[in-house]
Amino acid sequence: MKIKDTPLFLFSLILLLVATLIPGNGKIAGNYLDKVAHFLFFAFMTYQALNSLINKNETTEIIIWSIGLGFLTEFLQQFILGRNMDIYDALADTIGVVFAYYFFKYRQLTK
Repeated sequence: MKIKDTPLFLFSLILLLVATLIPGNGKIAGNYLDKVAHFLFFAFMTYQALNSLINKNETTEIIIWSIGLGFLTEFLQQFILGRNMDIYDALADTIGVVFAYYFFKYRQLTK
């Protein structure tokens, strides 16, 4: 799998990692806005990764890596001050990845 080094993909990946792995104060944890944020971060990053693929037939690998990244960041959050592991965040991440995939496929069909 080869991905072009596009600035938008790199920006979205760095933004996602910073947003999910910085220490927090736990205030947003009870709010569903964090689920929307997880969905949007992972949808944006996955869409940018899919757009950056050199071989467009390798979308399955991007989906697997993106979902794996969602579960990995959730696992790592249990070791970060003010953060905790939340399966519903991982679910929101996964839904964002799946949404990005179908949006990407739709955009390919309408080109």
